[in-house]
Amino acid sequence: MKNEADIYNAIDYRKTKNAVQQVMQVYKLLTLRLEESKCPKITGKYGLSFGGNTNSRKSNVEGMVMKTIVLENKIDEYLTRIVNAFNKLEDDERRYLYYKFFDPSNPTDEQIIQHFNRYEYGFRTLKKQAYIKFALIMCVEVYK
Repeated sequence: MKNEADIYNAIDYRKTKNAVQQVMQVYKLLTLRLEESKCPKITGKYGLSFGGNTNSRKSNVEGMVMKTIVLENKIDEYLTRIVNAFNKLEDDERRYLYYKFFDPSNPTDEQIIQHFNRYEYGFRTLKKQAYIKFALIMCVEVYK
């Protein structure tokens, strides 16, 4: 338990939270390149399920085809990393990140807390854990 507290104390929460927000912005941008049927979807337990490969685009020029395939493979790799990181979180952590980044109504934290059976302190702790764990899995955490 002490080691866990040491890790949380060593991480700069605000900078790490910003890093996670940047990852999620990139995620949203990359999903714009995918066909709707290939985009990761939220499951009933707030996990992400990846649709599969995206190497279905075609081009008449061989060089363009190769560049497209390489780019799409990089997109697939990055999206797969995000999906795997998201799915390693606890249910409540995933649920918080779902409301924060995927809910179309774009709720505030004051609105999100209503979906959890927690007091404000417990909710803040959950929020911090979700950001830090996701950042650790994605290797984007920032230390003090």
